[in-house]
Amino acid sequence: MTSPIGMCRNLEYLFVDYVTKGKFQNMIFKMVKLRHVHFGGEVDSYKREIMHESFQINNLEAFSYFLIKYENDLKFLRSSPFLHRLKCILSSEWNPSKPYYYPTLNFLNHLESLSILFRASSIISNLISLPLSLRKLTLTDFKLNSKEMKMIGELPKLEVLKLESAVIEDNQWNPKEGEFQQLRFLKLYRILLEELNVASDNFPRLEQLVLRGFETAIPSSVGDIPTLVKIEVKWCTKQVEESALKILEEQTDELLKVIIISW
Repeated sequence: MTSPIGMCRNLEYLFVDYVTKGKFQNMIFKMVKLRHVHFGGEVDSYKREIMHESFQINNLEAFSYFLIKYENDLKFLRSSPFLHRLKCILSSEWNPSKPYYYPTLNFLNHLESLSILFRASSIISNLISLPLSLRKLTLTDFKLNSKEMKMIGELPKLEVLKLESAVIEDNQWNPKEGEFQQLRFLKLYRILLEELNVASDNFPRLEQLVLRGFETAIPSSVGDIPTLVKIEVKWCTKQVEESALKILEEQTDELLKVIIISW
């Protein structure tokens, strides 16, 4: 019996709230016009059925949530050269023969938005490279060193950066002048830092600073960023809240808004 989904040859947008095991996922990737796919769960069961099939170039532009679990997953992504937005999960089962190897995605030359949840405790999150086309980047549960932070800062088009539950080496992040030249939105969620080094020379176009579960005071230099219009503080320490209010008091105009949400 033909699946109703399999009959939708002209379907371009597909949103599935919950994914069940079976042949469902295998069918949708035969839809030649499919461009936007969202699954409310981890998509991996279809891959076992196409392990021995050739991957055909598809027209996908957006995909979430894609589970990177096997080498075949990267082959599928390579067959999706037009991807603009990707949300994915890196599984702890990824490439057990090379536990310190991190899959690179720099072959996705048109990718503008990338979100990765790093769920692999045995793997070092070694970001060898990222697509230079990225405008939005979200990294969750990563361990990042200074070299990787520098690489992120040098992405020429990056406008939005969200670091969530990430560990930065030695709790030190020192952006240099020339990095993050296009960044407009910075979100730090549950990030431990000895000092928050944010100023106009390394974040010249920053418009919004969002802190969640943050413990380090905001430096007064943040108030010198001419493009800054919003500081949002949520579930942070009193030290963070007080530093945000102090920056607001020191402003000579009324362009800056400070939002504080306490526990």
